This record gives sequence, C-alpha cells and structure tokens, in this order.
Amino acid sequence: MKKYAMIFSALCTGLLFTSCNKDPEYFTLEENPDEMHVKSSVEEITLSKSAADQTAVTFSWDAATSVDPSTEGISYKLCLYPTGQKESHSDYKELGTNLTYSMTHDELNSLLSQWALPGQAVKVTAQLLAVFRNEQRYIKPELSTVEFTATGYEKYSPYLYMQITTDDGKKSTQRLDQRQLGTGIYEATLNMSACKFHFTTTPEAYPAYGMAEGEQLEYYTDGDVRDFRFDGNGKRTVIVDTNVGFNDCRVLDIVQLPTPGQIWICGNGCSVGWNTNTSNGRLEMVGSAREPYYYAWTGDFNAGGEFKIGVGNGWGDPFFFAPDYNADPLTDHRLSTYRYQDNGGDVKWVPSVSGRYTLTLCLLATDMWTKFEPAN
Repeated sequence: MKKYAMIFSALCTGLLFTSCNKDPEYFTLEENPDEMHVKSSVEEITLSKSAADQTAVTFSWDAATSVDPSTEGISYKLCLYPTGQKESHSDYKELGTNLTYSMTHDELNSLLSQWALPGQAVKVTAQLLAVFRNEQRYIKPELSTVEFTATGYEKYSPYLYMQITTDDGKKSTQRLDQRQLGTGIYEATLNMSACKFHFTTTPEAYPAYGMAEGEQLEYYTDGDVRDFRFDGNGKRTVIVDTNVGFNDCRVLDIVQLPTPGQIWICGNGCSVGWNTNTSNGRLEMVGSAREPYYYAWTGDFNAGGEFKIGVGNGWGDPFFFAPDYNADPLTDHRLSTYRYQDNGGDVKWVPSVSGRYTLTLCLLATDMWTKFEPAN
C-alpha cells in the first residue's frame, strides 16, 4: 500500500511540475486596422482669449466599417492628452455618428491649463475611437490618433482694475478681487458717483474689457476701449463675470451689513432662543460668487414663537424686522433693510408651523425678499 501511495504521489508531483511549466493561454481580441485616419485642421496653434468662442481646431475622419455584418451601428468618441502622457487624458466626448468635431479657443485652452502654464507650447494627441454595437460578440474599438501643438493663454487674471473717470474729470483705479479664486468672477464695493469706466487686467495696460452692448463685455488687446456708464450715487458693488455665457458687468446696490458676514437669528420662534450673535444662529452667505447677496439659516422653528434677524453685536444694534406684527414667514415674504428698534418698533416674525426649515434673505436692495422652505 505504501508503494502505491508513493507512486501516486510521484505522478501528482510530476503533473504539478508539468502544469507549472506550461504557459497559460489567453484569448486576444483582433486588432482593427485604422480606417478612420483622423486629421487635425491645424499642426500648430497659439490660442487667443479675444477669439475665445471661435473655432480653434477641427478634427475630421473617414467612416469606420465593422468586420462583423451583424454589427448594428458605429459611434465615435474622442479624447485629448499631452503626447506621451495618456494617463492625463480628458474625458471622452461622445460624438454619435458625426465625422467631424470642433473645439473653440476657450474649450481647448481649458484643457491646456490642466497640463501646462500659459504661454507654454504643448504637443497634444487627439485619440478617436470607433465603438461597434454588436450583441453577438464584443468587437475591440478601432483607434486613430493625430498630433498637433497648441499654446494656451491665461484664462483668468488674478485681478481686474476698474479705470474710472468721473464727470468732473477725476481719474482713479479700483482693484477687483475674485471672491473665489479661479472663478473668473471679480468684485469690489466702492462709493460711486456719475462716471464712465472700463477694466484692465494690469493697473495701467491692456488687455482690457469694455462695453459691448448693455451689460455685456468686449475684450480688447489694443485700440480705444468703449466705456460703461454709471449715473447714480452711493455705495455700489461691481461684479464682473468673464466666463463665456455671462461675460458681463453689473453695478449692484447690495445691502451692506454693518459688520460684513455678521448676521444672525434669535427668538423663541427658533431653536436659538433669545441669545444674540451666537455661532449656531449665524446666517451663511449661500449665494454664488456671481450672486453674493443671499443669506440663509437652517434650523428648527416653533409655531407661535417670535424671531428677528440681528446685524450687530447685541440688542442695541440694528435688526431686520418683520414687515408687520406677527407676520408669518411661511406666507409673507416682504423684507425691508435693517433698522434700529426705535425707528419703527420691535416687530417680529411669528411662524405658523413647527419643524425644520430654511429661511433665506435676498439682500439685493432693489429686490429684497425672504423665503421659508422645509429643510431635509
């Protein structure tokens, strides 16, 4: 018995060594020859911000054909990446059955900014895939590539400079900052009187932004810049949005808080209670960089209780008061600017419902209102 066991063990060991020495067999997909021969309309291009919405490059190709007659359809998709760095490729753009695809200066520049500094030439590979729709079997996508060189521009300057000339001839410069870096939306609050103005990307030089029509911007690299016009008087917030789709300048009358960002709720009509200027009662600025005049608080409200909105440090400072005694925030959305209690009485809101709600204030002086909505 021991003899048979030893023979069987030896056979197993031999089979094991034999199986270990044999290379595994893998199924490989058939490579499709490149029938598309994708082409680029440019071999080299320097992108320009003044041509942001114009076509920079167009890719075109021949139609692919399937090796399998049961294929139901062919669609295309395209990605770009720095040549030799395929891991940095852009998202694939689904192109359907189209045989061409164009990119604007702005679209291509947005990709280049992820790979290189402004002004630095980048060799770019455009990779086109033909995807075969076949329920019978998987067909490896056909691949075609083309290379070209592109140089990008600085999309957003760190600051803008407002070049102001008042009606009595006085000139001044006001710097606009980005509330959120990288947004291309610039802002400054200043005292204004009747004047004309435009914007530059450096304190004294081109490139510049002037007026196209209405609030719309026009980008200048030289020549006479067309000015915007302001005929009011008082503190205003100037917001310039240089993004494609907006590209405008707005002079807004936003309610200026005595202490920026300090706005809070109190009262037995909410979970904060009669406590002034507490961290859990602070209203947060919830507007975008383009609309920095929305403030909101989310919390528990109590039916029949009262509340008001403070903008100072304590009871002797100004408040936003309700439009009428016992105004229900659920149905009455009127809002007036903050005031002292002695200038109209201690008029408070009284919610008609209990529960978790979000109270929102719009502090655009020309269109003030509140909103009271259930919160998750």
